[in-house]
Amino acid sequence: MPVPNAFVGDEMTKAAYQESYTVSPDMPAIDKADVARELMLDGLERRIAGQLSIIIPVGVIGWIASLSDNNALWMFLGLQIVAQLAIAISSQWLRRAVEAGKTAAIRKNLWMMAEASSGIIWAAMMLDVGTLIGGSDAVLTTWVTILVTMVVSIILAAPIAGIAFPLLGGFTAAVAAGIFLFGKDFSTFSEMALTFMCIALFIIAKAVNFQAHKSCRDGIEVERLSQRLTEELGRTSWLSRHDSLTGLLNRPALQEGIATLGETQTPVILLDIDDFKAINDNYGHMQGDAVIAAVSACIKETLDTAAPDGLAARWGGEEFIIALPDSEATQANAIAETLRKAVAKLTHRDWPARLRVTGSLGIAHGPASAFSTTFKSADSAMYEAKEQGRNRVVSADASDSKVIKPARAA
Repeated sequence: MPVPNAFVGDEMTKAAYQESYTVSPDMPAIDKADVARELMLDGLERRIAGQLSIIIPVGVIGWIASLSDNNALWMFLGLQIVAQLAIAISSQWLRRAVEAGKTAAIRKNLWMMAEASSGIIWAAMMLDVGTLIGGSDAVLTTWVTILVTMVVSIILAAPIAGIAFPLLGGFTAAVAAGIFLFGKDFSTFSEMALTFMCIALFIIAKAVNFQAHKSCRDGIEVERLSQRLTEELGRTSWLSRHDSLTGLLNRPALQEGIATLGETQTPVILLDIDDFKAINDNYGHMQGDAVIAAVSACIKETLDTAAPDGLAARWGGEEFIIALPDSEATQANAIAETLRKAVAKLTHRDWPARLRVTGSLGIAHGPASAFSTTFKSADSAMYEAKEQGRNRVVSADASDSKVIKPARAA
């Protein structure tokens, strides 16, 4: 997010805004790595949940193995359980790496190998049962169980093409090897059905993967737009309460803050930059804005150190106001004098060598509820400081606003 156009020229001016309100850079483009990471995390969660469905086919095949007394089927069943454990462990290991932002190529390859092994074992089971029992109801039950399990597993893993394809590839390779290399006896219809099923699953996996990428990209974009909207609303809210040039409160925000203080004793300091018109006339309005920004930075730094609860605002033009809740008169006077000295020392490498900045300050004391009266007294004191020669602090007597007491002068 760019700095508002109202910030002109001076880095201290920009810092006043950026220090008060954190902004993010312009929304970056959504790259493939962002989408891949989100899909990976989502796929890991769904794949782990999908492993619960393995309980059913494992139970069914275990029942078939007990009826047929097939040792090979028991062996494949045991290997499948090991493969599922390997998937669970490697996927959790991979998930931790992805969440931590670590390089996860090795962990992902191990997960893919476990998935491919699972597909090979499912195919081996199906081939073994098919040749052993022939056309009985048991083989039909086993085949349907395995095929449904494969379809569910592929669909769950499809959003991550790199995971779905090893699982399906292992299954397809094992079926093809059994039929064409090891001479497993299947009917022509069964061979064609298996061929078309594998091709269809590849197409489905690719289509689901494409849609998952699109949906994920859209989701990331919506999330980032929502974040940007939140930032813009926060920025708008901030700017509605602050002066865009200095980052200090504006007049309504200051008055709103003072209204909440009730009867709290709240000294008021008014600061006016001396001979500001001459600065504008001699050095230009850009330089004048830079001086205003620099003075506001002095005010903020002084309050951060001496009165963190103080309220500071740009009252208008080159005039600033500071309210100090729960501050004693001596403390307010000390803060005003510290501020006067800080302003008098202002300089910048880009400023004209002859430019000198000073301020005249007026102080008045009273409860926050009588802010208007206190402000008038401080205003009178500030003008008295101007008349006494500028670059000084003048305090109005708390008991009689017409009595002006000069504080320490430069």
